[in-house]
Order: sequence, then structure tokens, then C-alpha cells
Amino acid sequence: MPPVSRHTRALAVLAALAAVLAVGLPASPALADTRHSGDLHLTSDPDWMSRLPDGTSLADLSVPGTHDTMAYDASPVSQTQQSPLHEQLDAGVRALDIRTRHHRDVFPIHHGSEFLNANFTDVVVAATDFLRAHPGETVLMRLKQEHTAEENTRSYEETLDWYIDENPETSARLRQHLWRPSAGDGAIPTLGEVRGRIVVLQDFGSGGAYGPRWNGARMDVQDDYDLPTLFHVPQKWDAARAHFERADAGDSGVLYVNHLSASGGALPSSIAYGALGVEGMNSRALDYLAAGNVQRTGVVMADFPGPDLVETVIAHNFD
Repeated sequence: MPPVSRHTRALAVLAALAAVLAVGLPASPALADTRHSGDLHLTSDPDWMSRLPDGTSLADLSVPGTHDTMAYDASPVSQTQQSPLHEQLDAGVRALDIRTRHHRDVFPIHHGSEFLNANFTDVVVAATDFLRAHPGETVLMRLKQEHTAEENTRSYEETLDWYIDENPETSARLRQHLWRPSAGDGAIPTLGEVRGRIVVLQDFGSGGAYGPRWNGARMDVQDDYDLPTLFHVPQKWDAARAHFERADAGDSGVLYVNHLSASGGALPSSIAYGALGVEGMNSRALDYLAAGNVQRTGVVMADFPGPDLVETVIAHNFD
């Protein structure tokens, strides 16, 4: 197949945007009866991890997650979520994707070049408020350095340490609720080790260990995010389905992370919900998982996950 030109991609994005606007924004998808996408406020399971044994490895779990977690107050091209962070956590989401730009010695939250009207302090406060109210839970947090670093007097790692050790708004919270592995240890912890804590999935360079390395030896990540057009969703689904199968049969010591999300030639909302007669990723995943095709899903990172999708992933821990 010949490469898709930028002009073709731009036309595809505009067509997808027109389709989304024609049926309403993600709150009113064409297939609303499935509850596969959006409306996370319609479900609540803030304590599901507390019902699992302490000895359970995080790698053995089926975990609902959100891609670009904080992109709920964003432009249509960047928006990937409908619900704010506290609503995601209450619904049962336990894996977050936090993109931090290093700018002027602090961490504003970005999706690419777009500032998402939030900073790392907002994320820490929301996550630790949740964990204080629900101490039997844990939060997996992919922490990624995003966009360009500018006007800094220190390294990214030094700024992260400032949030942990010195910043008056976050240091006490992170000292209490941030899990730190043994030096150089990339092993995936058990629930008993990390209840009430944030587990960083480290997607940045550093001299120290903050958590399991993203896509390191103990992780297997599917993130084929670049879709030439909306009509390539079936190919993206093939990659996601193959990863579900790999997670189900794979090493119990490996954390499998499967992205339903994608962008490029279509809006994230169109890919998640479906548009122009193309079934969306969330509907495909919900049907596949609800049919009992796998026992362990791994971490499922989605744009605009809906109540049924989140509930179905969680249910795989109790089958």
C-alpha cells in the first residue's frame, strides 16, 4: 500500500470531525446503547482492588486505564477523555498516562504541544486524595516526559525529586503514597506491597529507579498509535487483539499494557467511538472481552472508556 499523504490525512481528520459534530460530541455517540465509550459517571467501583489477595502481582491483574489521562479539557484533535481524573478513579480506572513537560523547573501537563490546563501537582493531589479515601487500592502512573524542555535550571529527574522531597504542595503526599523500588529492581510488585500507593511506570531517563521501566524487561507494551485513516481501525484492532492473546498466555511476571487508543488520520474520539460506518475500538474490545476470550487482559489503556468497558475489564479479576 502506498504511503498516505499529509493532504489525505488532513482530509480524513476533517471528515471524522464532521462526523463527530454531526452526531454530537462523545457524550452522544451513535452507539450510545452499548455504553462502551464515555459516561464514566454512570459507574462506580472505587474499591475493587481491596477485594483481591495481597499476594497478587500487579502483572496478574486486568486493569482499566486511560491514555493521555488529563486530556479531557482539550481541543478536539487532542481530547482523549471525557471525565476528569477523580471521576476516572471512582469508576475503577487504575492506570494513568501522565505526560509532563519540563518547563521553568516544573511539570505542566501536555498532550504534545498543547497545554492541558493542569500541572503535576493537580495530578498528585487528585491521586493521593483518592488513595487516602481508598487505602486498599493502588494507582499505576506512566510518567512520561512530553514535548520540549525549556527554560530549566535543573534536570527532569531533579525536578521530580523536588516534587517528592521539597515542594510543599506535594512532598508530604508523595513521601506517604509513592512506592519506590529497591535500587535497580525492575520487578513488578504485589498488591500487598503497594496498597495506598502510586506505582510509577518510568518513561523518562534517570540515574535512579522510580518504578518499572516503560517497555523494559518486565513490560510488554502495544502502542501502534499512528492510524493513516479512520478506515485503518481494523488493523489497529488486530494489533490490540493479538496483544490480549499474548497477555493471556504470557509470562506472569510481565506487565502487559495494551493501547486501544490511536490518532493521526482521524480524531481520537472517532477511533474510540466509531464513525462513518466504522466500528470503534472500544466497542470491539468490549465485545471481545465480554465474550470471555481471555482470562487476563493486562492493563487496557483506552480513549473515552465507557462504564461497560471498565466494568468488563475489572470483572476479569474475579472470574
